[in-house]
Parts: sequence; C-alpha cells; structure tokens
Amino acid sequence: MAQALPPLNWLRAFESAARHLNFTTAAREINLTQSAVSQHIRSLEMRLGAILFVRKARGLAITDSGRQLLASVAPALADLTKATAMFMPQRTENSLKVACSWSFSLAWLSSRLGLFLSSFPGVRVQIVSTLWPDDNKLVGADIEIRYGSKELAGEGAELLFSDEVIPVCAPHKLPDHSTIESMYQGGLIHTVGSSDTWYSWSESLGLKPPEAISCSVDSYSIALELARNGVGVALVSRVIVEDSLRSGTLVVPVNLAAPAIDNHYLAVNPREGGTQVANDFADWLRHELQRRS
Repeated sequence: MAQALPPLNWLRAFESAARHLNFTTAAREINLTQSAVSQHIRSLEMRLGAILFVRKARGLAITDSGRQLLASVAPALADLTKATAMFMPQRTENSLKVACSWSFSLAWLSSRLGLFLSSFPGVRVQIVSTLWPDDNKLVGADIEIRYGSKELAGEGAELLFSDEVIPVCAPHKLPDHSTIESMYQGGLIHTVGSSDTWYSWSESLGLKPPEAISCSVDSYSIALELARNGVGVALVSRVIVEDSLRSGTLVVPVNLAAPAIDNHYLAVNPREGGTQVANDFADWLRHELQRRS
C-alpha cells in the first residue's frame, strides 16, 4: 500500500523557510501568513516525527533532519514546476489569465464577465479559480484578485474596495434568526482561512461572542450554499453575497455589519512585463466595483 505524502503546501512552506531561514520572508514569498507557514511546518514535523528547525530569537536554524529533507524536496519542487510548465497555453497579446478565489469567480465575476468580453471582442480569457491565497503564485496569471490581509496581499497590490462582513441565511429561516441570541443558537457557519470570524465580528460590534460553531467550511461558496439550504447562518463578505441579497435567495437576519479584516486586492501583471489587455481588464474591474458603491 502506497504511503500517503504530506500535502504539497507543507513542503512548499518548508522549502521556502529553509532557503530564507525566516518564516516571515517565506510567508511573503508564497503569499501566506506567517502563522500559516509556522502551522504548515509544525504539521510537517508531526507527520515526519522529526524536528526540522530550531527556533531562535534572531531567526531559524535548520536541523540535520531538515537539511536531509531539503536535499530531496527542493529538486522535486523544481521538477514539478518544470513538468507542468509545458502544459501552460502560449500567451498572445489578446489572451488574459485571471486568478481569483472560487467565491469571487462564482458569486461576482461570473455574472459580469460577459460585459467585459462584449466591450473587448477578440480577447480570450482564462479564469483560474484558487482555493487558498498561496495558490495564486502557482498559476502565473496576468491579473490576480487576492483575498486576505494587506500583508498577505503583498507589495504592489491595490485595495479594490473596503468590504464588510454580514450574517446571511435562507429566507425561510429568517424568523428563527431574528435576534443575536436566536441567530447564535440556530447554527453558525464558519469559513476556515478567513480572518473574519464570528468571534472577531462579535468583538468589533461589542457583542458577546457565540459559544460554539456548528459547521466549518473552506470557502465562502460552500458557506453560502449551506446557508441557502437552511443549515445555519453564514458570516460572509458583502460583495460576495450582494447578488444573492438582490435576488432574495439569501437575507440578512440581523442588520449588523463589521468592517472586514480581509479584503480583495488587485495585482496587475505581477510576473511579466505587462500587457495592454491586463490593464484594460483592471480598469474595467475598478469601474464595475465603483458602480456598486
């Protein structure tokens, strides 16, 4: 029976941290938070049963086990990068690759992309939906719509808009969640990976935090679908849910909003020299988001 490999993200975090001997620098390189890199390393150490780094006051020191692992992991990651590069489509001046989260692509971009294509006939757009923020680094996109903190977004990333987080539920569940107390008791849905939690939301509004979370998921898209099906109340980005609120498939049970900790950021041509079509898309995106305010 084949032995299960550690997750690739753990190995990527380890390889970057081993090169830089610094979790913060590694986090910046692979578009993760420092705490996420640290957690990936701890998880890898637990999986392997070996200490890979010694934490010191002024940085990290790699152990003999870490050096032994790095000797195999670094060339393996380089080989994977080379192997997948051959499958990447050739770029033309009218091609555009956009990387964004599953939630943003499904809940916002998909209903508006036709407007861009009608304004720029002949442009070929490839949407690459990413689940975790560090996935953006792997796809080599012309446009990255990054979601997270300003630190996670990285240098040169432009804040698209200041968002807020709100609770939402299915319309038929509205009477069951009309107060804070009933909403907390009716089942709360938490999105793992977002800094905007039920606890931060409650604290921001001066409310008593909930005692328990009923369900955890790894994307706003799943959280919204569970909310639509009456599983509970989801705490989500307003921009992600605004179309659902407009159509009435979701409603706000308690009209309280808190400033978002995580926001959407735009990075144009982050890896290459830049293309006109990428700049055109960025201008169109800014205009569409301004229209909502």
